[in-house]
Amino acid sequence: MQKQILFIFLTFIYSVLHISAQESNLKFKGATVYLGTIEENKLPLTVTFPYVNNSKTGIKIINIKTSNDCKITNWDKQKQIQSNISGFISIIYNNKNIGVFNEKVIVKTNEINTKEIILNFGGEIVPRKKTQADYYAFKNGALSFIKNTLNFGEIKNTQKKTDTLYITNNSKKTITLETSALNPAFANIQFSNTEIKPSALEKIIVTYNAGLRNAFGKTKDTISIQTNDEENPLKEIYLTADIFEDFSKIRPEKLKLAPEAYLINTTYDFRYAKKGSDVKALFNIKNKGKTQLVIRKVDLSCDCIKVNFADKIRFDRDSPIEVIMNTKYLKGNIHETVTLITNDPKNARIVLHLTGLVD
Repeated sequence: MQKQILFIFLTFIYSVLHISAQESNLKFKGATVYLGTIEENKLPLTVTFPYVNNSKTGIKIINIKTSNDCKITNWDKQKQIQSNISGFISIIYNNKNIGVFNEKVIVKTNEINTKEIILNFGGEIVPRKKTQADYYAFKNGALSFIKNTLNFGEIKNTQKKTDTLYITNNSKKTITLETSALNPAFANIQFSNTEIKPSALEKIIVTYNAGLRNAFGKTKDTISIQTNDEENPLKEIYLTADIFEDFSKIRPEKLKLAPEAYLINTTYDFRYAKKGSDVKALFNIKNKGKTQLVIRKVDLSCDCIKVNFADKIRFDRDSPIEVIMNTKYLKGNIHETVTLITNDPKNARIVLHLTGLVD
């Protein structure tokens, strides 16, 4: 009972003191500062709060509380601020997180029975404006490219596709461009200008002829641009594509004689495998069509996979497809694929799945 009375008494005393606390005589010109929008690259920024001592005696700032994103640069708690003397508190803010921010600064003086001084500042951090260097991020000697790979995506083996590569000259001399004699015939290269002056923007136009590429599935190739750049005269550009066979021109009577790939199961769940071991799966593919089935290519989702198969299967015959996956660099829940690219108009792409846990 006595403890309860003592607690109530102390609470009452604290409340009375808090209510009776006076405003500090250290007066700040602006207690709240709105900084507006600030680009992230303009950080850190400095915020200043000017003050004046309106009392007839000296005042000390004995404590300043801020968040971890703030740093006070000019506070000396031993310093006496004399009567009618002005000064300022300087704060460095350095949180580059994009978005609105609000910071509170609590100032405590050595005055008796005075309230803490609350200062506030805030604004919004926005992404910096992108420069030409940001867009032309792939630097190669004197030249910079927006990208160094042209992806032609899905393309039929009877099609051509054109894409453009944008380049700029970072040097102080004119750079010349010409195609290399080693470039493949399926890639036709043209320039908007064979000379790129300093800081100028030009284009490399590449036309990809899938018919001349003579391949199916995912392809990766390299073309070269010869320049007079002393640092690196030969510029390599990468080409990728996914080539599909065009069956649209096959006559209906021939479609009836087309091969037909059939698999009872296209997924192998190995459940669990110890890391470093080999997972072996056996699939069986049958040709239910009237002519020879050809597996033109196999695309793998991982270099850890090897496939043994017969690339030609006669009609009404079946053939095993052995898939071996090494788990040395795999861990956790695994889902890898083997894509068979065939000459079956209805099943030109057949995906085999390997799933399970490696630990």
